[in-house]
Amino acid sequence: MSFQYGSKSMERLDTCHTDLRSVALGVIKRTPVDLTIVHGWRGEELQGELVRNGVSKAPWPTSKHNHESDGLPCSLALDFAPFVNNMIPWDDTHLFALIAGVFFAEASDLNVKLRWGGDWDMDGLTTDQTFMDWGHLELVL
Repeated sequence: MSFQYGSKSMERLDTCHTDLRSVALGVIKRTPVDLTIVHGWRGEELQGELVRNGVSKAPWPTSKHNHESDGLPCSLALDFAPFVNNMIPWDDTHLFALIAGVFFAEASDLNVKLRWGGDWDMDGLTTDQTFMDWGHLELVL
């Protein structure tokens, strides 16, 4: 089955760096489940709210979600989520990990290097992380 991003996901992807957008557009054609893009670029108010709620550790403007180029949003990160049976299964970390693997496969095909919020130190292990952000991916430049 082939999936497509909805209009809100596409709007969010449009705020992302072109390499990240290219990876995400390839992923939706390969993924075994439907996806939504939860965040691309984040403004100061949203970033502050996410930090206050413990969802993000990076205050404005230090998050890769806050990056701009020539004064325009150019997020170096995106947050994705699986969309199954009309809901996001936030607790299904295995499904998030599987989808992250699809992102890595597509990124490899496009020669793009990514870091995943389930393996911040990029050592291949998820058990040695102190902050898990299962749906977060960012460019490594």
